[in-house]
Amino acid sequence: MRIVTALSSSRPRIQACARLTLLKEDAYRALPKAHRKGLTLPFQKPDAVDQHILSILEDNGRATNREIAEAVGVSEGTVRNRIERLIRDDVLRIVGVTNPAKLGLNTAAVISISGELSRITEIAERVSAAQGVVYVGYTTGNADIIVLAFFPSNDDLTDFMTQTLAAIPGILKAETNIILKPVRSLFPGATLNVVGRQTSLAASGR
Repeated sequence: MRIVTALSSSRPRIQACARLTLLKEDAYRALPKAHRKGLTLPFQKPDAVDQHILSILEDNGRATNREIAEAVGVSEGTVRNRIERLIRDDVLRIVGVTNPAKLGLNTAAVISISGELSRITEIAERVSAAQGVVYVGYTTGNADIIVLAFFPSNDDLTDFMTQTLAAIPGILKAETNIILKPVRSLFPGATLNVVGRQTSLAASGR
């Protein structure tokens, strides 16, 4: 790694070597933002300080850097830099946690889908695009795909099963489990996307 410093007029200018792809954290932050484009940093496994910061944000996503710094015992700058890194490394996302029931999504269901092996990917993609769905993943065990979805009512869930899923080729079996009472949201912010999609569809008359 080499950082070349040159003088232009009366102000110093920092240039990165053309082939530079990896920078240490301090060197990366020393570069002007305009020179950071296209540069990447190696992933750093979260340490004890990171874990402490994450635990605080899990309880209170609106906690300030100052409050976190006081609780962890580090400087505000350290907290700010670590949060930026955690977000950049896709370890952390700061979002609003919504209450599905307050948004009119009174029925939450976990749906297990079994399908033809040659069409599993196609099925997963089709289900992912369906209204109400917030999570789709491949699984081991009795089912091939697991789905989490929210609906305004049981009737809407029934329509999803008998119309939406029934129209997807390759599905052999779909088993539904309705969530009676959620204890903790595993997918914060996802339900708001469902409401937004439903509103858009209603506005378009679909």
